[in-house]
Amino acid sequence: MDRTLSRNEAKVVLDLEWRGQRTVTLEDLRSALGASAEYARYVAHRLVRKGWLERLRPGLFQLIPADRGLDAVGDTNPLLAGGMLVNPYFFSFGTACTLHGLTEQVLAEVYVACRVHRRPEDIRGVRYVFVHVRKERFFGFAETSVLGEKVQVATPERALLDALDRPRYAGGIAEVSRMVGRSLPKLAPERLVETLQRWGESALAQRLGYLAELHGAQLPRGLSEALDRLVRPGSKIVLGSRRRWGTSGPLAHRWNVVENVPRDVLVERGAERRRPVRFPREPGRDR
Repeated sequence: MDRTLSRNEAKVVLDLEWRGQRTVTLEDLRSALGASAEYARYVAHRLVRKGWLERLRPGLFQLIPADRGLDAVGDTNPLLAGGMLVNPYFFSFGTACTLHGLTEQVLAEVYVACRVHRRPEDIRGVRYVFVHVRKERFFGFAETSVLGEKVQVATPERALLDALDRPRYAGGIAEVSRMVGRSLPKLAPERLVETLQRWGESALAQRLGYLAELHGAQLPRGLSEALDRLVRPGSKIVLGSRRRWGTSGPLAHRWNVVENVPRDVLVERGAERRRPVRFPREPGRDR
């Protein structure tokens, strides 16, 4: 079908273009048209067939603007579509770690932190995994431009802590360990301290402290002291998933971490011969 517009269809599309709105629901259409829900569904169906809307899921559509031409080329940015599926949200875990260069892995799934429990969705061949984050921990993200579109993304510091908190959403504990070894000096120590203190969880500080020490990181005094304060006396944790790695292993006494993951899994070959990891003296970048 040609990419034409009837009077009512033009009313909807022009309104979306003028307001810069990239997503539209059936309720939006009904309100814009001043019509019934049945007629809104009819208009949505026509606009999809004509290449003005792309269906993301039942009742939710993405506008394909006029500047995409007669071929109606849809947006291929997976984060743009992901940001339309739930609100509030921010991209974190392995997705944000890849965006910030904390890992060289490009994970097949896109991880969306949100405040509701939702099942994964497959859209345009991309699997979106929604990770529930409690209200009090919904912080540490900012609007970021990705492929020309503004989306909400975790800061590098928050992304690394999310990966440490739930490694299964960041390639597993082995990859998270390598992230700490490679990227810790790139982060802003004061922002890492601020995020850790606001998070306030002993297990997270224990994992970070243990992996930093494993990779020979020379931590700034403020970060080292913050980790020591956050570790609760008597809080013993296992490093990796109990189901995957079991519960036995030597105890790293300073951090009270059971090393249930072999060190040769956690450290890249040859990394033990590298120079110690040092933080820059200059303050971290503003974000």
